[in-house]
Amino acid sequence: MAPYLGLRGMPLVIAITAACSTGFLLFGYDNGVFSGLTTDELFLTTMGSPNSTLLGFIVAVYELGCLVGALASFFWGEALGRRWLTVSGAVWLILGTVIQCTSYGQGQMICETTPAHLRGRTMAIELSCLIVGIVVAYWIDYGCSLYTNEFQWRFPIAFQIVFAIMLIIMCFFLPESPRWLASHGREQEALEIVCLLRDGSSEDENIRAEMAEIKDAIALEEEAAGGWKDCFRDGGVMGWQRVAIACSAQALQEFTGTNIITYYAPYVMVNSVGLNSHQSLLLSGGLQLWFLVASILPWFFLDKIGRRKLFFLGSAGMGACMLISGLTIRAGTHNAGIGAVVVLYMFQAFFTWGWMSNMWAYPSEILPIRLRQTGSALSVVWQWLITFLVVEITPVGIQNIGWKLYIVFCILNWATIVVVYFFYPETAGKSLEQIDFLFASQSSLRQVVKLSQRKDLDEMAVIRETQAQAHQQKLDTKQVEDTDAGETVE
Repeated sequence: MAPYLGLRGMPLVIAITAACSTGFLLFGYDNGVFSGLTTDELFLTTMGSPNSTLLGFIVAVYELGCLVGALASFFWGEALGRRWLTVSGAVWLILGTVIQCTSYGQGQMICETTPAHLRGRTMAIELSCLIVGIVVAYWIDYGCSLYTNEFQWRFPIAFQIVFAIMLIIMCFFLPESPRWLASHGREQEALEIVCLLRDGSSEDENIRAEMAEIKDAIALEEEAAGGWKDCFRDGGVMGWQRVAIACSAQALQEFTGTNIITYYAPYVMVNSVGLNSHQSLLLSGGLQLWFLVASILPWFFLDKIGRRKLFFLGSAGMGACMLISGLTIRAGTHNAGIGAVVVLYMFQAFFTWGWMSNMWAYPSEILPIRLRQTGSALSVVWQWLITFLVVEITPVGIQNIGWKLYIVFCILNWATIVVVYFFYPETAGKSLEQIDFLFASQSSLRQVVKLSQRKDLDEMAVIRETQAQAHQQKLDTKQVEDTDAGETVE
């Protein structure tokens, strides 16, 4: 039988995107499933009627599990490869889900293949699938809330196993990342997969050029040791600076306040806006449907507008929405409550247009190929630490400082604009190898940020040539020094 179900070219890319999308769908479902349960009386009774602090921990402990997974990926992910790492994660999720959906108390419950010009669009499609997962979770929560027994909360938790099994099956029929194969000395396999992905042969000029870029970038970074310690070294390609950008981006995404909406929309609408449980579940389900509709727009403009401008748009819009939400909640009138719900809908739109559509592509784009696995894992560690913090403090914050919590997130969103302006290079439309040469050719991060905003990709060829000349000059200088040293000895 032909490998990978006989798929080649764009159909194979689409199949890989579908597998990644299933992973995002599962991730979205996991994010959303506990949201509807935070106001479920049977669930809360089974968990011992927790106060706001303990409820926050029960929901946020999911992030600690994700943190453990990110750390495991940090240390062992590069050796496992992309496929087996995905399969391992899905298996662990199934085991955890069995424990969760059979819980009877607090203790048990707590207990790179896409072309550069399409990379943003395929990531946006995958993220829409993440939102599909959130939508499915919300509406399953709503549908099951009509039952009067424990089925209303056990079934929504158990349902995530379906997506995990789908993901495992798909991984066995799809190829490994060609960049990962090439970086581990399996160049022939990498070439074969690139040929399949681009629906060509090893003699095609474009395929040879793509393989040459991959090998050149790997050779550039192999001058360093290539271990996890390199996340804290320059390595000639601004390694630690790029890891810091990836980590900060993940942290700043969580400081937008999006997880207030994702994890606690019904809780917010009951405790901040003043709706009843049924109204909050219905409006929260509608909110996630709107979230899904809004996420389709980036499919068409993500790669055209660029990462930086979308970060600016998202942070400015979300900051304004948080400010208006806080002020309307403070007013406390019926009309103000309606206004607060409308603004929460707009917040979700700005988040998916500005940050969500960018975030899952940007850290992998910005990191060196040699550090892509370890650096991405380290950035995700930061993401889950900050997510745990935000999800943990949200119920407590709503209970203790009320509308002022939204003002805090308003300030954080607007402060993010300054960070992006000075420290975040543009990566849209550039191959991963071109981004590597961009960093290697400049002496400061500020220079990289300025140069990255140029529209002419031919500049990347100049960068590559300049870097090669600099490398050759170092070799020539060393040769002259060795010759002079020899003559001195004689």
